[in-house]
Amino acid sequence: MQFTLQKYRILLLATRAKDWRFSFIPQIFGNLYLWLILFDIPFSISSVLLLILSLITSFGFAALGYFINEFFDKEDDENSNKVNKLKLVSSINQFWLFVLILLFTFLPWYFLPFNNISVILILTQIALFILYCVPPIRLKKNAYLAVVLDALYAYTIPLLLSYYTYFLFAGSNTIYFSFLFTYSFLLFIAGFRNIIIHYINDIFKDKLSGTKTLPRIIGVRKTNTLLKIILYSELFISTIVIILVTLKQSILCLLFIIVLYLIYKAIKQTRNLKDEIIVNRPIRHIPDLYYQVFAPVIILFALILNNINWFFLFPIHIALFVPFFRLQPIISWLHRISFKIYYILTLLKLYYIMIRQLLSWIVNYTIFFLFLLIGVNLKNRKTSALGYIKTKLKIK
Repeated sequence: MQFTLQKYRILLLATRAKDWRFSFIPQIFGNLYLWLILFDIPFSISSVLLLILSLITSFGFAALGYFINEFFDKEDDENSNKVNKLKLVSSINQFWLFVLILLFTFLPWYFLPFNNISVILILTQIALFILYCVPPIRLKKNAYLAVVLDALYAYTIPLLLSYYTYFLFAGSNTIYFSFLFTYSFLLFIAGFRNIIIHYINDIFKDKLSGTKTLPRIIGVRKTNTLLKIILYSELFISTIVIILVTLKQSILCLLFIIVLYLIYKAIKQTRNLKDEIIVNRPIRHIPDLYYQVFAPVIILFALILNNINWFFLFPIHIALFVPFFRLQPIISWLHRISFKIYYILTLLKLYYIMIRQLLSWIVNYTIFFLFLLIGVNLKNRKTSALGYIKTKLKIK
């Protein structure tokens, strides 16, 4: 059992599942919930199967991208003293892992709807993986093209592919081009920001390996300015996207509240920073809260309002795609609420006992004094009013 658990952990490391489980996949599933709403896809066994197959192929594409990247990064990782996750796996197991990933990626398409455009999008995704990672092209070494390719294969192409798949499933005749273009551009910017952050985190390791990334070329100040422009552009374009989807589903206006909150948070954090340097600050991740946590949950909530049968997705989504630390404030709040409820119920119980005792006292003494008025002292007779009446009426 210990060996099996160890192999499972190595598998997660090799595919870097933790990296995409809480980043790409929640965002992709938020999109899938949105497609169900926009295309008015009803709850059915086939639509549930559509989601399951979408989950499987999404895992596959994410794992495939990371596998290819890790496989061809072995030399650079060694030069930069960076741990390459695939080196933890034997060569034969790397082969079987690759086969497993390919099955996860492509087997669902035997059942998912597709046509020539779908095939072009899938081939584009794979081509981007190859162009980015595989020698001799390996555009990952090109500081400017690398960020573009990464943003395309991590965010934009998966969005287009999932949208078009649900378009085919719904048998729709109209593609919402204005929304699709705006949303694709938004996610491209999000991908651009995230790869810049990745390069910032690895800047010293990239220096050791001799990899010239965009932050290394343009420097700290320009990287800082670039991140700020991207950050506020994302928040601004998000409002446009929300306006477009709200025209289709009014309940999604709730997303405005989240965006306004994040804009406020971004402005507040920026003002509190000396020289407004944000390259190594949590502020750079503010939009990720929207893509990965808030938006998917709110869109799922809207889907459930459309059809309560989709409620079964809620606990599954929370368990699979929301990290526990995000839930801790809610759990803490529920604990405080439950304590307050318990406290209130305890007080109500005490009030009930006191009131009941008071009413009992009032009723008993009223009866006692009424009997005194007719010359009967129930206390001296050591009997109750009912007992006295039964005695007089000779009732056993």
